[in-house]
Amino acid sequence: MRPYTGYNSDPGRITPGLQRVIDYTTFLTGNGLWNNGAYGARNMRGKSTPSVHGTGRAVDLSWRRMPAKKNGTGRGFGDYNQACDFISFLVDHQELLLLEIVIDYHPKPHGRAWRCDRNAWQTYTKPTVAGSPGGDWFHIEISPRRANDPTYYDQAFASIFATGDGIRQSA
Repeated sequence: MRPYTGYNSDPGRITPGLQRVIDYTTFLTGNGLWNNGAYGARNMRGKSTPSVHGTGRAVDLSWRRMPAKKNGTGRGFGDYNQACDFISFLVDHQELLLLEIVIDYHPKPHGRAWRCDRNAWQTYTKPTVAGSPGGDWFHIEISPRRANDPTYYDQAFASIFATGDGIRQSA
């Protein structure tokens, strides 16, 4: 298990490593998960502590179905279980991808989260994260260790798929 970093510093932008994770996620899911918000210097909702979004290492990935705009394509699975398949893929490869936390705002009673320092999911039994239950997105954070190294993520995703360990589908 690795330690959880949380907020450490504000680079003033999304980090290149996180951008690459977003790019691969959008591509691999066929836009089924999409960037609903990444970099933003602000406090956590309802708290006086800085959000990890301000480190450039956090993104909210939505599965909300958004219809196609004129001359465009739609996005979002519109299906929570389908989105969970890809999130499970990320967590299965969390060591290589250097994931630190995944927060799932959808399940009752108050959402759930996976963290690197416990290497397990925890279902919240009291209000813990704003937007839960029923939120149609996942909050993802990567480690600062490779956050500025997009090539690392190119190699990590290539390594995963070179071994034939693709994305599993729910039954």
